Amino acid sequence: MIPLAILSVCLSVGFSQGPAKWPLVPNSLFAINGVATGSAMLQHVQVSLQTTAPSPEKVAKNEPADPTTSNIALPNDSSAWKSLQILFTTTTDGTLAKFGGLSLAVKNGHLWYLKESSQLDIGALRPDGLNDIQFVKHYDSVLASINGERALQTITPTSPLLPLQVGMDSWKGAIIGVCGYSRELTEDEIVANLHAGQSMAKALNADTKTVTINAELGALTPVPELDRIAPYRTALVAEEYTITSIQSGRMSALKPGMKIRVFRFGLIAGKKTDVANAKTGDKAQMVIQPLSSDPKFEKEFQVDNLDGDISALYFVDVTPTK
Repeated sequence: MIPLAILSVCLSVGFSQGPAKWPLVPNSLFAINGVATGSAMLQHVQVSLQTTAPSPEKVAKNEPADPTTSNIALPNDSSAWKSLQILFTTTTDGTLAKFGGLSLAVKNGHLWYLKESSQLDIGALRPDGLNDIQFVKHYDSVLASINGERALQTITPTSPLLPLQVGMDSWKGAIIGVCGYSRELTEDEIVANLHAGQSMAKALNADTKTVTINAELGALTPVPELDRIAPYRTALVAEEYTITSIQSGRMSALKPGMKIRVFRFGLIAGKKTDVANAKTGDKAQMVIQPLSSDPKFEKEFQVDNLDGDISALYFVDVTPTK
């Protein structure tokens, strides 16, 4: 068998004996996912052709500062995609994508083709979970598979398949990944990509060991004098923060707006740290992890003068020192 030429200009991953990596099927024209853009919550994806072909390096880095948007411009002589995979979760009705002179709309828990004044129901979606939709263009028709089930309806595009837009302003949800191929995928490859996409989405949504947060200090424990903690010479002190945003990482228990208790080193080897200068209203960015995740922190001397709150989540500041 003659191997297919590798056409990837962004990301292409071959078959693996280990955990499925997305995209599993090789020879992609483009692949955009949460890992590539530094965000698991993509909301807008645009793929287009560029009159002046950029280098592969420029193609791979052609992303705006907004982490919720990902742009990619393919060389003008690239073949338009013949197979397309979109992984997403949806929270509202609205237009999910546009390509080939048609729109894909989420409506009442189903996905619809919208073309001029006509509409066609192509299948049910999972309203509260991951959805995988894959398209294969065969001659003049496009056939869809939704979550592994082949749609009976086909549709004929009226214009080139690029530009492609995924995530319109009228639709709300998360785009987990978008991948296009220059050839028709087989039924087996569609199933393989479905499973690989599910594995990738699960990894993106898994809790990380640490989370970087932006937060505001609401209450604090004064750093004790050394003689108050003798014979200890190092101490963790408790502070109460309100999370304003989560910068990176993920913990399902953490949400912006919630209050958490963070232990920080107020004394190290007998000397007070900058924590001694903290005051309410201070804004900080810090890397935190659960206090109970590492036994060494639980063994440290802890000072907590804050009001007792059995519902408070306890963390420790592990921000790397500069």
